[in-house]
Amino acid sequence: MTVILVVATILLFLGMDWLVRIRKQPAGVPAVARGKSHPVRVRVPAGVFFARSHTWLSMYPSGKLLVGVDDFVNRLLDTPRVTLLKRAGEHVEKGEPMLRLESEGRSLTVRSPIEGEILTPNTELEKRPELMHEDLFTEGWAYAVQPGRAGQMRQMLLGEETRRWVQEEFARLRDVFAGAGATPALGAVALQDGGPPVTGALKQLDQKAWARFEDEFLQVV
Repeated sequence: MTVILVVATILLFLGMDWLVRIRKQPAGVPAVARGKSHPVRVRVPAGVFFARSHTWLSMYPSGKLLVGVDDFVNRLLDTPRVTLLKRAGEHVEKGEPMLRLESEGRSLTVRSPIEGEILTPNTELEKRPELMHEDLFTEGWAYAVQPGRAGQMRQMLLGEETRRWVQEEFARLRDVFAGAGATPALGAVALQDGGPPVTGALKQLDQKAWARFEDEFLQVV
């Protein structure tokens, strides 16, 4: 009887420890478009802000921000060529073009989610665009920016609201694929059923579809 009580006590404490560990898991889990094809996993780390124009912003205690392209666009393009359009010391307005992403002879323009001064462009990103896959939120940033006005971050998304928004964006993406006449190989069928597109799928669409994607997903409001 004593042995049984000891074993039961050990199992009880192991169960309690497991529950504590589960509750302590970080909130920065990927937002996943689910379906029959391989899921497109969009990284949404805790503590990182997101703009609805598909850029992310990480704030330093000094108020400086790192700004980059979010994983939604990153995954759809796979590994595009990156061209930075701003230099250190230049002023950037909210909605002004910051960088260009190019692949298969087509391009997208990503716009600044905030107004401020460019402190440092990450020129390494132009040489190694794969950083957006390997280390998006550490080495894959595009610019360090000093915001010009207080309160600009109030419009940004954070945490769970970001993950809900990403799911809504995958739903909106269905119309782009449907309008472009995407083939089943691109995951359009899965997308219509609520599933994800294939990683890099946007590269297979024509310039008209790219223009529509930029107009509907990358504009700053």
